[in-house]
Amino acid sequence: MMLAVYALLSSLIEPICTCFVGHYPTEEKKVYPYVEIKFPTSVPNNSFSDNNLLQVDIWDDKDTDIRDIEGITDLIYKQLNKLHHTDNVMQLSIYRDRPYRLEIIDEMIGIQRRQLRYVCKVYKIEE
Repeated sequence: MMLAVYALLSSLIEPICTCFVGHYPTEEKKVYPYVEIKFPTSVPNNSFSDNNLLQVDIWDDKDTDIRDIEGITDLIYKQLNKLHHTDNVMQLSIYRDRPYRLEIIDEMIGIQRRQLRYVCKVYKIEE
């Protein structure tokens, strides 16, 4: 079921910015901007659903020009917050977490990073 969640999220984010699940492929040269999506924690809610922490990391290399990264972050936030999706595999609800929008300092000078955090509830559809 999580593969279906990743596929859905990628399909929503990819039109906004290049998107990778987990991390940027190590064998490829990085092309900015890009987005990484991951679920660092998952907690069973009951026998039908899980609560997941969804992290969306946005990376750019524009040094001090924040316009691009903030625009991408805004678009992704609007796309995912309060998202409800139902198909034949799952029902999905996404709401922002607290804190939901962070500026993360990267160790490499010139790299900008933003992080969006959501609570993602995934309900299994029983067939």
